[in-house]
Amino acid sequence: RRNFLKTAAAAGAASATAPALAASSQSTAAPKHWDQTVDVVVLGAGGAGLMAACQVYDKKGKVVVFDKSYSPYHSATRMCGGLFTAYGTAIQKREHAKDSWQDFAHDIMDYGGYMSLKEPVELFAKHSGEAFDWLENHGLAKHHLEKYPGHSNLRAVRQDSYQGKDYIDVLTKQIADCKIKIYEGTPLTKIYFDPKKNEVLGIEATNLDTGKKYNVRALKGVIMATGGITGTPESLDFWVPSVAGKGVSIGCSANDGTAMRIAVRDVGTPISHMQYIASYPCGIVTGGRRGPYCRFWYFTQAGGILINKNGKRFTNELLTRDVVSANELKQPGGIAYLVVDDSIYKKNKMLRSYVSEGLMKKCDTVADVAKMIGADPKVVQASFDQYWKAYDNKKDDLFGRPEMVIRLDKAPFYVAEVTPGIHHTMGGVTIDPKAEVLNKQKKPIPGLFAAGEVTGGVHGGNRIGGNAVADIVTFGRISGNSAASYVGK
Repeated sequence: RRNFLKTAAAAGAASATAPALAASSQSTAAPKHWDQTVDVVVLGAGGAGLMAACQVYDKKGKVVVFDKSYSPYHSATRMCGGLFTAYGTAIQKREHAKDSWQDFAHDIMDYGGYMSLKEPVELFAKHSGEAFDWLENHGLAKHHLEKYPGHSNLRAVRQDSYQGKDYIDVLTKQIADCKIKIYEGTPLTKIYFDPKKNEVLGIEATNLDTGKKYNVRALKGVIMATGGITGTPESLDFWVPSVAGKGVSIGCSANDGTAMRIAVRDVGTPISHMQYIASYPCGIVTGGRRGPYCRFWYFTQAGGILINKNGKRFTNELLTRDVVSANELKQPGGIAYLVVDDSIYKKNKMLRSYVSEGLMKKCDTVADVAKMIGADPKVVQASFDQYWKAYDNKKDDLFGRPEMVIRLDKAPFYVAEVTPGIHHTMGGVTIDPKAEVLNKQKKPIPGLFAAGEVTGGVHGGNRIGGNAVADIVTFGRISGNSAASYVGK
């Protein structure tokens, strides 16, 4: 808890100075003294950064990692529900699942409204399976294939624990075994850039506790793996005016866009797709902010339903997340109630932990569900009756839900109040197929790479489910390999 609060406080402080940081100017010439020289500096200790560092090490490169948070590293990867969509995985082959990278790329483009950048999408689709297999080969816990909305083929892999923490556990073990140094609580404060050579030289990072500055020369490259901008309402307000003042966020508190602003300021990197955000219908309000329990959304895919304050269903729960979020905001109070039954509860360890934490309430009967949400018991019972009839007839006449999975009639029931929250942003620096950051002329900036949510254009206008972790780990792997093999002039 101490580490989380320190990270959150640091993120808030950085966000508060966002406009000043973006507008400031300072010398980015090389310092008089480098504190150390390495091949590659990785910024961020989430899934992308840790994967990148492992790849550099495997290529015999000397690498260090700087992260704003503290161990255990607080990241979007750690917070996620463990879904990883990939083509060509060993598990697909074991299960004889038919798929192709072309189908995967098409699904990404289609779900994103054909606003994605073609090259990174195709690169991602082709190499996502290799990234997942690397994790499996390095001790990833048990996982299974599952069908997921938006994907035309069976390619979604889920941890049996339903925790993204499992990916971080694999990576941190590799980091420890390789004795790769991670500077905790030490975020990026400057990128050293030679404009004449158009080359990134290294970085300055500053420890949040002591104020000590580290000037590190990177001979082969700096990899930005600093996450998105969903960590604080302030960072979202700064970058996405359409959500300004709404106080919504659901992501990792350290992901406040500071590193992206530094890249814009010091290197002049262009950014793209910043207006596109992904909203989860099933965040919760904790401590005055929304999130981070975006994994509630999974339970609608498992067979749960959404009802409003009046006890009525109001949407096809399997529509895209942005559409369900919009429908939810139209309900009284802009909230809904997620309802699951005992059959889901018994199969899901994550759900059971939410109940024990008090995030979901146990209701022994349908009448108890009505009492919990303060609705007319007859209305709530009618909603259940309608759903049971739809399941029996294999047709949801009310909202056209295509798959009901279960009848949802095994008492007791478990209920959570949910509300939309922004969990993913599609904008950031643009990259080429080697994960090199591009300049305004769409040419690679020598020595600067990026991976994960800090990049823009991979997901277009809307991210398809399961592609967040897959994107992070896949481009972490690509960026690490690219940086390790890069030879500067």
